[in-house]
Amino acid sequence: MKTVLKIAGGLGSAAAALAGCSSHQPAKPNIVFFFADDIGAECFGCYGGAEYETPNIDALAEQGIQYLNFNAQPLSSPSRVQVMTGQYNDRNYVAFGYMNDDEHYFPQLAREAGYSTCISGKWQLGRSRAMLPKCGFDEFFCSQIEMYMESRGPRQTDRYANSMWDNNGERYDFAIYGPDAAYDYAADYIDRQVEAGQPFLLYFTEPLVHTPHTTTPDTELWDDLYDSRFTAGADTAYFRYMVRYMDSQVGKMVQHLKDKGVWDNTIFIFAADNGTSTRIVSKQQDGSRVRGGKGEPNYFGTHVPMIVCWGDRLAGRKASHLADLTDIYPTIADIVGVTPPAGHVLDGVSLYPELCGEEPNEKELVLIHFNPLWPTTPSPKASRYAMDEEFAYFWDGRVYNYREDPEFRNPVSYDELDSILQERLEPLKARVDQMKDFYPDKPGAPRRGNYKTFYDFAPPQNPF
Repeated sequence: MKTVLKIAGGLGSAAAALAGCSSHQPAKPNIVFFFADDIGAECFGCYGGAEYETPNIDALAEQGIQYLNFNAQPLSSPSRVQVMTGQYNDRNYVAFGYMNDDEHYFPQLAREAGYSTCISGKWQLGRSRAMLPKCGFDEFFCSQIEMYMESRGPRQTDRYANSMWDNNGERYDFAIYGPDAAYDYAADYIDRQVEAGQPFLLYFTEPLVHTPHTTTPDTELWDDLYDSRFTAGADTAYFRYMVRYMDSQVGKMVQHLKDKGVWDNTIFIFAADNGTSTRIVSKQQDGSRVRGGKGEPNYFGTHVPMIVCWGDRLAGRKASHLADLTDIYPTIADIVGVTPPAGHVLDGVSLYPELCGEEPNEKELVLIHFNPLWPTTPSPKASRYAMDEEFAYFWDGRVYNYREDPEFRNPVSYDELDSILQERLEPLKARVDQMKDFYPDKPGAPRRGNYKTFYDFAPPQNPF
């Protein structure tokens, strides 16, 4: 007997025009990409969350384009490789904490167009200071380049309290609180580019709200309970403070751009790299509670926020069509007016036409090739599946209606579906079947760099 899964209707049109984006834009708008760590869409008021204070990000959603069905990979390194290259992980992903440095990356597009480029925040894609300039960054101020485990201890962390930051490969700077140091460097970078009249691309890879869940400098506990700054004193109760602090940094950066007189000519992108930690359960405005999906091959693992503003030019609206992190690269290519090199296959589509009030470049599917490949640890939840606006099709023939079953608890076999739904799912099946021999921990692309990851020497562990 064939099973019938309900197909929802009325998912919304993405054809509404935007106001205030004329055909006579100033040349070379600045780009700020604020990329948060380990936070799903359910944590934000503008996405239906009711647990945390996110007034600045909610305000962005009121004045920009809020993408309602935006997806990442369920873990950070796979997502960050997608962002840098505009490709799904089945093309070029190597291992957790590793990216080859001989491909093409979105900062190179901006540099080619005459932009200054900078990354400030988390790196995690290879233990090589030489990588970052090679990937297109003129400046960098980062954690997790060549120092990582060395900066952990009872009274230090690798990214938060008492952390060490690599300042352009020239020295390590001590930070009382890492996110503050990353923000201060970014703000100074903006100041210098504005003074020089130089268009810029800033990739701000916010450390927050990744574990350990520790207190932040704006809380009384920061001083009253010193151990709460460090891993041994971490507590999921502090997660709300980290969300609030991250939101305040978004607000500070927006205000700084306004104070410098460049907000109206800056395209500001806010997104996140994967779902929230599974340790966190968040109350929603409808009364439900959502457990974070980091590391989980389900919708709560991949559904992340994405909001784009162009100063105050765009009339706030919601876009319901599919989009994902591979779209960042082609969007930046269009913004800066540079054609990607021949032979660099792109899986993403440009969102730039949508910023200019044109019909969006809608994509047929999102591919989740989730195979983290921790060097010393198996990944039992590794999966390969594709999603359209309602369904997910897995490599082993499972099908889920993720609108009704976001945790992917109630699979239906593809072979049991009626012919109408099988036909609808054929594009998903065809894309997934391009790698017919997939299995969890199937080796990825070969390493071509002479550098390692932080995890090559890690003891076997459960990273999820």
